Amino acid sequence: MRLPIRHSLVLLLSLATPLTHAARITFAVPSVSNLLDTPASLPPTTHATLHAFGDPLSAPLSRSGAFVFDDVKPGSYLLTVHCRDYAFEPLRVDVTGGAGKEGERQGGSEEMVSVWQTFRGNEWENKGERRGVGKGAGMGTVAEVRPVGRKEFYQERSGFSPLSFLKSPMILMALVTLLFVVGMPKLMENMDPETRAEFEEMQKKGPLGTGGGNPANQIQNFDLASWMAGKTEGGNGASGSTSGKGAGGGSGRRRG
Repeated sequence: MRLPIRHSLVLLLSLATPLTHAARITFAVPSVSNLLDTPASLPPTTHATLHAFGDPLSAPLSRSGAFVFDDVKPGSYLLTVHCRDYAFEPLRVDVTGGAGKEGERQGGSEEMVSVWQTFRGNEWENKGERRGVGKGAGMGTVAEVRPVGRKEFYQERSGFSPLSFLKSPMILMALVTLLFVVGMPKLMENMDPETRAEFEEMQKKGPLGTGGGNPANQIQNFDLASWMAGKTEGGNGASGSTSGKGAGGGSGRRRG
C-alpha cells in the first residue's frame, strides 16, 4: 500500500518537528497552619492563576486542597491565589527546558520547574525562599503555597478600657473641676492669714464679689454691659484727669 505524496510529506514534517513538552505543576495548601486548620475550610470559589505574557492560566481548588496546572509552557510566571477569606503569598514559577552541550535547548527534553517566593513591589529578580524544584514530566512538580493572613472586612468593636475612658475631654474637664472644688478649701485653710486676707479682698473687688448672697443669683443678675460701661467711664475719667494735669503743668511752665 502506497501513501499519497501529500500524506507522506505531512508525516515526515511531523517526525522532523521537535517535540515540545509542557510541565505539570501542583501547588498544595499546607494542611497544618497557624492561620488555616484545613484546606477544606476554604471557600469553593478559591482559585489560582499563573500570569505571564498573554492570557493567564487558571486552576480551581481541588478536593485534596491543591491547585493543579497542566500543560504549562516554558516561561516565567507569577502565581496568585484568589481567596475570599485568606490572603496567600505570591510565588514565582520558572519553567525551563533542558540544555544541550552548547547551552541550546534540545528537542524532546524534559522541562525543569523552580518555584520561589517573590515580593510585590520589588524587582522580579528579587527572589525569596525556594518552595519547590523538580521535573515537569510525569507527576510533575509539587510546591507549597502558604496563607499569610486572614482578610478582615469589618472592624471589631473595642471593649471597655479605663485608660480610653480617662482620655475623654469631658472626663478630664470634670476631674479638673472636681480637683478645684475639693482642693480650694484645703488650700484656703493652709494659706497665710495675710495672703488669705489679700485673696478675699481681690474676690470682693471682682464683678461677682459685691452684694453677697447666693453666687448663683449673682451670676444671673450680673449685667455685663453695665460693668463694661463702668470700666470704660472710669478709664476715660482717669485719662481725662491725666491730660488735665499735663495741661496745667504745661501752662504753669509757660507762666514761669
